[in-house]
Order: sequence, then structure tokens, then C-alpha cells
Amino acid sequence: MKLKKKYQLLLTLVIISVPLSLLIMNFIALGIYKIASATKNQNVPFHESFAYPTMYVLFFLSFLLLAFLFSRSIHSLLNKITLLNKTIKNLASNENIPEKIDIKSDDEIGELIHSVNLLIERTTYREIEMKQQEGLQREYLNKLRHDINTPLTAIRLQLFYLEGEHPTLALESLYQQIQYIADLTDEVHMESVDSLDTSYIMRSEVNINNLLKGMVRKWAYLYSINDIELSFRPLDEDLVWMSHDLWLQRLFDNVFQNTLKHSNADKLEVIIHQGVISIRDNGKGFDCREEHKGLGLKVIEDLAKVLNIKYTVHSNSAGTLFNFTIET
Repeated sequence: MKLKKKYQLLLTLVIISVPLSLLIMNFIALGIYKIASATKNQNVPFHESFAYPTMYVLFFLSFLLLAFLFSRSIHSLLNKITLLNKTIKNLASNENIPEKIDIKSDDEIGELIHSVNLLIERTTYREIEMKQQEGLQREYLNKLRHDINTPLTAIRLQLFYLEGEHPTLALESLYQQIQYIADLTDEVHMESVDSLDTSYIMRSEVNINNLLKGMVRKWAYLYSINDIELSFRPLDEDLVWMSHDLWLQRLFDNVFQNTLKHSNADKLEVIIHQGVISIRDNGKGFDCREEHKGLGLKVIEDLAKVLNIKYTVHSNSAGTLFNFTIET
């Protein structure tokens, strides 16, 4: 029975039962009065006899009984609503998926319970599917790390033989880049597949001047063949951040990469001053208000967030300015 019909019926029963119970109690009290009067041969009027207050007591008791019976229906409905509310909150939280609810009625509440049970089944299925995908991703990342480290080892061997044949060649920079790729590959783990927010990073003291000096040296060749002037002005040579060397390199690598590929600039300047790292180019710029789909900007934003770095970007037709400061 639907809730509307059920409570329409209950309302009708209430309207009928209250005067009906008063009438029935009246007849019962009147019957008791006549029996008692006939037995004792008393001629006391009904409204002055003991049966009259008895009638009101019986009516009051019957009214309490009716109120209790009708309140049970309301209480049952409230219990179902409370159970649904608790189940949905548990389902929305990060706790274990709740058990399905037994359906004991075919009214609107029963239909709602059925819908919540379908949601629980769907969520359970998605959780199992996500765990399976996570296992596949973990296996894939392990294989990918192995596949990347294998050619890196081969490159190291080839550089070793090349260095032996040509001792005058300066191969230290190549060795450093190979080690950088290897370290970066080892840093990739399951927690960073979906979001950097869940990654745990071991922080240590990083000399920002030395880090950026090495990065400018690394990018200098690519910038020179693209006719871009790259300059470095470390006004704060002793700037030290509690951070992660490798992830900072990833952060600034993406800035250098974006400028090289997208800015159409002919000059890039890196400045360290008063605890702020400023990287400015004189390229065509872009509209910061628009949502950009470039992976580089997304990586910069995510890495700045996970490294607790305050990151701002200002861009117009005169160029683009990135500012980075460590949050304390």
C-alpha cells in the first residue's frame, strides 16, 4: 500500500475511532450502571453514579491506546528514514560500504530502499573494479620502470666505452641526465597515478641557487639552438628550501619546457630575490583566465601544491612571469 493511501486510511480511522470509542465507552458505562442499579435497587441518576466517571476513564484509556497504535506507524516510518539517512551517509564517507537494507514494504519507502540498495551494489562493483585496475596499473608501472632502466643501463655502458675511446669528451652532463631520468622513474609510485595530493615526499634542505644553476646549464643548449637567450641572476645565493630536489627539478623543467615550446620568446630570465624565484619570458603570453589543457601547466600546479609552494603566474602580450615562494 502506498504511503498516501496508508495515511489517508489512518486519518479516516482516527476521525471515526475517536467519537466511536466515546460512544462505545458510553454504552459500556451505561450497561454497568443499569446492572449495578438493578442489583442494588438504587435509583441514582446516571450522571451522579460511579459509572459516569468510569466512562471518562475508559474513554481516556481507549484514546491513549489509539494514540499509541497510530504513533507506532509514524515511529516505524521515522525509523526507516533514519536508517536510510545513516546508510547514505556511510556510503558517502570513506568508510566501508554498508550492508544492503531489507525491504519489508512495497510503498514509497520500500522503493527508496530498493534504490539505495542498487546504489550500494553499484558502489561495491566500482570499488572492486577500481582495486583490479589499481593492481593492473601497479604491475604496469613496475614493468615500465624496468623497461626504462634497461635502455638507461645500455646507454651508460655505451658512454663508458665512448669515454674510454675519447677521454677528452665531456660526458658528465649526460651521466647526470641519465641518473636524473632513473631517479625520476623510481619516484613514480601508485599514489601518484591519480593525484599528487596523496603522495608522500621526504623533504630535505635544497640549495635553490645550486639547483637552478644546474638546470640553466642543462637547458642552455636547447635554448641556444632555438635562439632564446637564457640568463640566471641569483641575488640570494644562500636561499635554502625544505623540499625535494627531484620534484623541484620536475617543477622548473615544466616551466622551461613551456617557454621553449609555446612562448615564442627570445629571452628567458631566472631571478632569485628575497626568497622568491621569478622566471620571466618576453613571449606572446596567454590568457590566464581561460582553462588551459596543457599538461605542463597542470603538472606545475600539482607539484607546487604538493610541495607547499605558493605559485602565481601573470601573462599578457608582453610575456609571462612565474613566481614561486615556499609556504611556511
